[in-house]
Amino acid sequence: MKRTILLLAVSLAFVAGCGGNAGTHAPASYHRVISFAPSITETLFALGVGDRVVGVTRYCNYPPQVKNLPKVGGYTDPNFEIMLSLKPDLVLTLNQHSTLSEFLQKNGIARKAVDNESFDAILKSFSVIGAMFGKTHQADSIVAAIRSAISDTAQKKDRPRIFLCVGRDNPGAGSITKVYAAGPKSFYNTLIRYGGGVNAYSDSSFIYPSVSAEGIIRISPDIIIDLMNSASGLTPVKARDDWRNLSMIPAVKNELVFCSSDDFMTIPGPRIGLILEYIKQAVELCRDRRGQ
Repeated sequence: MKRTILLLAVSLAFVAGCGGNAGTHAPASYHRVISFAPSITETLFALGVGDRVVGVTRYCNYPPQVKNLPKVGGYTDPNFEIMLSLKPDLVLTLNQHSTLSEFLQKNGIARKAVDNESFDAILKSFSVIGAMFGKTHQADSIVAAIRSAISDTAQKKDRPRIFLCVGRDNPGAGSITKVYAAGPKSFYNTLIRYGGGVNAYSDSSFIYPSVSAEGIIRISPDIIIDLMNSASGLTPVKARDDWRNLSMIPAVKNELVFCSSDDFMTIPGPRIGLILEYIKQAVELCRDRRGQ
């Protein structure tokens, strides 16, 4: 039921994003916006200012109408010529996109950078962007929908140890070699905690450290969540098969390896609550199999 409510809330947010300026609380001075991150693009549409977006990166594909917008390149190879041709009055980026600053300043284009590295920063980014367009009410609604998905797990003494893989070498090869884990500094760490689990990888200063197969065996997680690139064409069944050579791990032994190619699983935007629900369902299944 909670997942259904959250899905409805998210859907309504993006429907509102197609409806122009309804509900604007203050005049917005930006009308030609370029977004340099999928999370920012989704936020703009969810806030109701999708009609002001004139350009996005090649990685932006949600909501569906974004696919028809001009592409301005990617994180490391922005197409400055296309950007200028779109005549933007604002470019929204993440903090790490500092290389754009000089170009935008030289051409008199406003830039606003937002942070989405942590869970709290993601929620704050909705409010920051919302305030720029007079959409504080819509931003508050998005934050409220996400917070409503956070259940009180303080009484749960048994927290399954979750290893969340955000990428790995040679997917579909039939074995696990090197993977990239969501470390304690990633936003996934908070989602794992709110979902009733504990991050199995907790001893790294890197956000997404690389881990060998031997390292995963030592960690011995109860649950593995494997996020796959949808462009790879790898099915969840085929992805799970890669983990079979680590049958000594509880997650593999107990068939608690969850593979997802859903794009929202890797985007720290308005659909972040759906990632939380995915983790919750994995934890619930783990507890059911333990008879708890």
